[in-house]
Amino acid sequence: MESMQLTAELREASNKGAAREIRRNGKIPAVLYGEGDPKAVSVDAKDWATRFKHVSGNMIVTLKVAGAEHHVLIKDMQEDILSGRVNHIDFYAIHAGQKLHTQVPIHLEGTPMGVREGGILEQKIETLEIICLPKDLPSVFTVDVSKLAVGESIHVGALDIPDTVELRVDPTLTVAIVSHAKASADETGEGAEGVEEADAGVESAAGESAE
Repeated sequence: MESMQLTAELREASNKGAAREIRRNGKIPAVLYGEGDPKAVSVDAKDWATRFKHVSGNMIVTLKVAGAEHHVLIKDMQEDILSGRVNHIDFYAIHAGQKLHTQVPIHLEGTPMGVREGGILEQKIETLEIICLPKDLPSVFTVDVSKLAVGESIHVGALDIPDTVELRVDPTLTVAIVSHAKASADETGEGAEGVEEADAGVESAAGESAE
């Protein structure tokens, strides 16, 4: 389970103009949900950019607000497409005995035998939807693909999932597969020559017919 520390300041719930002013002052407007009424807060933009370069939906953050600590998930984050700057964050408070419904990323580990034989490794799904208590939340599911031969695959049902984690996806879904490589350049060349020969035959026949 990932856990990070972050300090936030309370702010007045405001309009878009005030939010732009907050950003100009080097902060990111945010909202904390799940602790009674939503709380308008802000976090330091430099602190966020330095310590939260890689953010996932299953990352638990200890958010400190006005002397109180809240364990939260990052439920939504608005980014500027061009600059990559974060414009707004939604935090959702979680509680020790309350189960989470979230997504956990899948990481493929190892080089498949089939890739060494010329195959191509394809990852079909990037995350798994799960339900579990906060203390049991995995940071990532690591899947060993080193033994996969060409044409072989790994399905969700074959993964080593802890008993404390409930999967919310079809166990028959393919996680990764080693596919056959596409036709080689030589084969493509032969095919092209065959087309050229066929075209030449058509042109010859057309010429004879015209005579």
